[in-house]
Amino acid sequence: MRSIDPSYITQDVKTPFASIRSYDAGIVYEGKPGDIETVIRLSGFHTHVDKDLIFSESVGRNVLANGTTRLGASLSGRVTSTWFDNNASVTVVKSSFDDTGLLIPYVPDLVVRTDSVVFGEMPWTLNDKTVVATGGVGITLVGPRALPYGERSDTIFTIDASANLKMDRYTLGVEASNLLDTRYRLGEFNYASDFHSQSEPTLAIARQFTAGAPRTVLVKLGVTL
Repeated sequence: MRSIDPSYITQDVKTPFASIRSYDAGIVYEGKPGDIETVIRLSGFHTHVDKDLIFSESVGRNVLANGTTRLGASLSGRVTSTWFDNNASVTVVKSSFDDTGLLIPYVPDLVVRTDSVVFGEMPWTLNDKTVVATGGVGITLVGPRALPYGERSDTIFTIDASANLKMDRYTLGVEASNLLDTRYRLGEFNYASDFHSQSEPTLAIARQFTAGAPRTVLVKLGVTL
């Protein structure tokens, strides 16, 4: 059971709780070829909601909609060794309304995420203390999302990175999000909008979006007590 908008809860009226039927099936592989620990998971799912909650631009919140169906699959895995660790996942899904067959707005067809890190001791010491270096890269890919009136959003692709040096109780590092300073649209909407730019308001459908965060670089110093 999930929360619904309070406007749908009234006296002597049946509260429209959603009924969900979901089916999942998958397989898992675990092995250690060549001292490399490997775990791979593959699963498929089918989910039906009789009354779904869909974001409405005109209302500014989620509203009740007709039934929806989601059919998709997910592939994830983790590979670990003595000097690296990689975790990745890929999810594909088709989400549509039961009555019209149209795609559900704002649901991406493809989501990919991978995080990789390498680590090891440096060939030199400081004050007879071992220095351990760590470097990591994270990649995010979000495929085009369906928008109202048959439109599609842009693809989102960002890269994050980090590097750290640790000696005894002290850690010095740098972290960068959106390393390539990619200009991407975090959220995109497609509806009629007018900001009083003319005497007669326009009813033409226009693309609205919220911009993603620019490149951000942080330097950190940590002390473990």
